[in-house]
Formats: sequence, C-alpha cells, structure tokens
Amino acid sequence: MQIINKLRLAAMAATLLFATSIARADDNGAATINFTKWVTVPAPRPGVVADMAGIIGGGDVGEGTFTGEVLLNEPTATGRHLVADYHLHGEKHSFTARVNVVQTGVGLGAHAVITGIVTDGWLKGHAVEGEFTIIPPCVGTAFNCIEVTLYLIKRHSND
Repeated sequence: MQIINKLRLAAMAATLLFATSIARADDNGAATINFTKWVTVPAPRPGVVADMAGIIGGGDVGEGTFTGEVLLNEPTATGRHLVADYHLHGEKHSFTARVNVVQTGVGLGAHAVITGIVTDGWLKGHAVEGEFTIIPPCVGTAFNCIEVTLYLIKRHSND
C-alpha cells in the first residue's frame, strides 16, 4: 500500500511540474489583450478612412482605453482588407501597433485575422497576432462594435 501511495504522489508531482512548465511557456510566449472597439468618425481627414475608440477589458496591459485609425479599407472577394494603427493605453502598459486585417464576410458576425508589429511603446518590435468579430452596436454608438483579442508575441522570457 505504501508503494502505491508513493507512486500516486510521484505521478501527482510530475503532473504539477508539467502543468507549471506549460503555464510558463504561455506566459512567456504571448501577452494577451481583449478589447471592444468601434468607429467614432468615418473619413475624419485625408489619409484616414476612420477614427476608432474602445475600451480595454483587461489582459496583460490592464484595463484602459483604445484609439485607432483605419488607414486602408478595401473590399475583397471574400470580405475586406484593412490596415490600421492601434493605440492601446492600459493601466500597466501602453503600445502602438500597425496591423493588417483580413476580414471574412461583412456585417454582424464577420470574422477577421490580425497580424502586425508593435511600432512604439511596450514590446516595441514584437509581432502582433489576433482576431476580431463584429457584434451589434455598443451603447452610445450608431456603429457596430468589434470584439478584439490580440496576442503580442514575446521573444524573451524577460520581456
């Protein structure tokens, strides 16, 4: 009976050790940010297709605000291609990223894949990946809202 208990304890310790290493890999592999954004002003000035605002719900930058500019918005055979600057101002970290967005579909439920690079601030030079989904308008805006998840890909464990 003592041998079985020791084997169970060893198996539990190995499981915990393996689970800890997975958590560390995720923590060091990507910073996650979730936010909701919307268009505030379409075509506000030459060279900008739309201004955006939003609320960061948490993640690795902390709660805060989002602003951005859509620089390109072109239809494609399956949806839209967009280029934008995202400015995230969190209570822990802030950064700006230039993103390339490939959207499938249009209107509510449309989904997009985001890739880009951090151009200023926290984790400057690191890759950005993510996705978004278009949802019904948020309170106080006439435009549809967009739920976004971004991942900043960390290169080093001390970033």
